[in-house]
Amino acid sequence: MDIDVRGEPEDVDADWMTAVLEASGAAKGARVIDLELDSFIGTGQTGRNARFALTWDEPDGRPASVVAKFPSGDAAARLNAFTTGAYLTEVSFYKELAPTLDIRIPQCHLAAFDHDRPDFVLIMEDLAGSVQGDQVQGLTVDQAALAVEQAVGLHAPRWGDPTLADFGGHRPKGEEAAAGLGMIYTMMVEPCLERLGPGLDADIVCLMRDIAPMVGQWILGSDSPRTVVHVDYRPDNFMFGCTPAAPPLTVVDWQTVSDGPPMMDLAYMIGGSFEPARRAEVERDLLDDYRSRMVAAGVVYGADALWRDYRLASLWGVVMTVIATILAEQTERGDQLLTAMGQRHGRHAID
Repeated sequence: MDIDVRGEPEDVDADWMTAVLEASGAAKGARVIDLELDSFIGTGQTGRNARFALTWDEPDGRPASVVAKFPSGDAAARLNAFTTGAYLTEVSFYKELAPTLDIRIPQCHLAAFDHDRPDFVLIMEDLAGSVQGDQVQGLTVDQAALAVEQAVGLHAPRWGDPTLADFGGHRPKGEEAAAGLGMIYTMMVEPCLERLGPGLDADIVCLMRDIAPMVGQWILGSDSPRTVVHVDYRPDNFMFGCTPAAPPLTVVDWQTVSDGPPMMDLAYMIGGSFEPARRAEVERDLLDDYRSRMVAAGVVYGADALWRDYRLASLWGVVMTVIATILAEQTERGDQLLTAMGQRHGRHAID
């Protein structure tokens, strides 16, 4: 699609939006005659999500609004996301992986990346009938069950598919990626603790320090089949339907998607979504539900192997907390979120 990449909200105009939506099939011959930046959605730590209200010359059957995703407005976060390939990963997900999966994601009208500038933009359906989950508040068991159901739609279709190794060729793979993760974690753990340490239990602080020499080995520790994993599978990336017409759960923010061990998503979601005592009460039932749904989808995942992988993957939330604390733009809500993550995931791993 020969449409230029517009990576700033102020550069989006009616003619450009008409071209995007005509190419995706949403315009059906009508024209956008006016658009207005209605609001920004979320905290925008890695990317900015903006809702545009659309005025059509023929409105019937056309979307009244869309959501556009742009690079972060914070210079450091923006540079990091382009350097690590996060934005290119999300564009590649919508173009290459999404059509092969059964998980509910936003309809994407445009996924475009300009390698020369660099720049990127996504134009997606507006999930106006849905509400974003809240990592600090966590999930109810029913909401977590919806996340388990969608995880099966993500994991089952490409389970053990060797061609997944070809996805994300712009990023390191295998032992190179593991060594890089270990190096990054080691560099970031002390700056993270300077920022979050006062809000964390002493044994969790010790855990964060103690695992630093082992992170590179740990990430390669499971021999279970690999599949598509979201990697940041948590409440802030879940949109829960709050109207009858909205889907029960839509999963967003695919900047970290990769091939990897499936329990990375489940342990991260469960460990970060409940306070420790409640998590211990519900985790086995949620994992049993996941296993039964995977079997129904044609995937056999033994109970012992799943539990081993789940325990191993409980450290992923700790690693993500450390890295996200340093890489994301600092905000008051962000620090509250990251402290809650560090406390829950640290206790999860220790348990």
